[in-house]
Order: sequence, then structure tokens, then C-alpha cells
Amino acid sequence: MDKLPHILVIFGSTRQGRRGEVVVQWLMDKLALRTDATFELADLRDLAIPFFDSPTSPARGPLMAGTEAWSEQVRQADGFIFVTPEYNHGYPAVLKNAIDVLYNEWVHKPAAIVSYGGFAAGYRGAQQLRQVFIETKMVPIRDQIGISLVPGVTPNIENEPGSPGAAYLERSYNAMMNELLWWVAALTPARAASES
Repeated sequence: MDKLPHILVIFGSTRQGRRGEVVVQWLMDKLALRTDATFELADLRDLAIPFFDSPTSPARGPLMAGTEAWSEQVRQADGFIFVTPEYNHGYPAVLKNAIDVLYNEWVHKPAAIVSYGGFAAGYRGAQQLRQVFIETKMVPIRDQIGISLVPGVTPNIENEPGSPGAAYLERSYNAMMNELLWWVAALTPARAASES
């Protein structure tokens, strides 16, 4: 690749008092230390993405009005990291809508997940999200990070450096990023070849 890969980090919660702020800050601090890619945060709370009501699927029709800026932001990315909470064994509706209003912009790009929640650390919501990735032709990678925000549960984002929780998060983070960037390197030239 002639340029560094560009990864879009999508924060999928918009609720008041959301607990994921600490997770996103931790992740963005880690990503800021990397020199092998560029990273951009897309906080769905800051984006005015209309609710999907187009009569035509975005896979076959024109962009829905009001999604142009979001389309361009996603199109420019070579891969994604979705940061999602778990709500009632699923992921937030606002995140589903942000995915559903587009289609071609997601195709053949790898997607990683950082989930958070209670005792299940968001894994149940993440599992449902993977099915959506497959349907939109994203490539869900195996390695992910699951963070429990229940006090005293490992891994806890607030654990001190050197603690068992911090060591687990570090291993999970490194595995996820290695896998994500491997797939970016494999898929970027393949997409370019198929578009030419």
C-alpha cells in the first residue's frame, strides 16, 4: 500500500450517561501510539444519521438523503473497529441504523469489535453484530476485546498497569490489532483490483 491504512473507530452508543466513554478513551489512547495506521473516531452521538426509511436498499439504490457525509467517512476507511455496549443481549439500535443506511461502503473491509457491558462484557451483543457484518460483506475478524464494567470483575478497564485485567486487555488488544491490520493489508489491494 502506498499510504498508511485508515481505520474508522465507530462508537455505537448515544445514550445519556453512557459508560463507554472510558472504553473509547482507553482505546483511542492505545491507537494514538501506533505508527502503522491512521485512526479516526466516529461518535454516533455527534452524527446526524437519519433513520433508515428508503424504499430501496442502499445496495441497489441511491444514497438516502442526509447520509452523504457518513457515506464518505465510511468509504474512506480501510477497516473498522466497532465499540459497542450490550443492551438486552444485543447491540444498540442506533448502531444498526448507522450500518443499514449504507451498503457498498462496507463491502470487503475487515471489522473488529470492542464490546463492553456487565458480566458478559458485551459478547452477546457482539455476536449478533457479527451476523450483520457478514450480510453487508464486511469481514468480521475473530479476535476481539470484551470489557466488563462491573467493579471487581476481570478484565476491568480501570485495573492498574501490571494487574491481571490489564495484562488480559493488552493481549486482547494486540491480537485484535494484528489480525485487523493483516486483513486490511490483504483486502485493500484485492478491493482495488476488483474496482479497476
